[in-house]
Amino acid sequence: MRSKQSRTFTEDARRRQIVDCAIDLIAEIGYPQASQAKIAERAGIAKSVVLYHFTNKDELVAEIVTSVFTQAAEIMIPAIIRADSATAKLAAYIDSNGEFLRKHRHAAVTLFEISLSFRSSEGLRLDQQAQKSVDADGIPPEFAMLDPQAIIEMGVATGEFRSDLNPALVKNALRGALDGAVRDLFRDPGYDVLAFTETLKTLFLNSIGAQI
Repeated sequence: MRSKQSRTFTEDARRRQIVDCAIDLIAEIGYPQASQAKIAERAGIAKSVVLYHFTNKDELVAEIVTSVFTQAAEIMIPAIIRADSATAKLAAYIDSNGEFLRKHRHAAVTLFEISLSFRSSEGLRLDQQAQKSVDADGIPPEFAMLDPQAIIEMGVATGEFRSDLNPALVKNALRGALDGAVRDLFRDPGYDVLAFTETLKTLFLNSIGAQI
């Protein structure tokens, strides 16, 4: 695979096409069934073209994950930055997460599918592979604000949230609830994800002592 610095505009466009087709296909038929040959067929190109840009499925999955997180960041980060308190930032985090799920259902479902089924060539799950990347390179700055733990820590420090909270555990509870929304989207394309996140926001902020 050629490095990002050496790729042409045409090569970048082809990579985006392959990733977009892979996302749509995985959302429809599941990760295990979405072979590189089927992705190539969906894109209307030869399998050799997919292999030129992504020599194995690990590389393709890494690009899919980056693409999905980028789509989430483009919606969520501006909303979080605009908010002027921990309470407002956490509300914006939940609201904008719902907006991402509404606008990019296939991307969210694909990431869910991959998280369930992916194993790297070394046998690592997606979360283990992601942690390995973070340990090696750190969290990309553009994705750091997608982790709500810093917002929860801010709210505890400012007195907006209960002082007895463990921010890491609260973060895990919130992410688990939002992941549940993705599971519902996976089962029901018509699922009202915004109604869910509105309910979650009210329940969650009340439970951590925020004044809303």
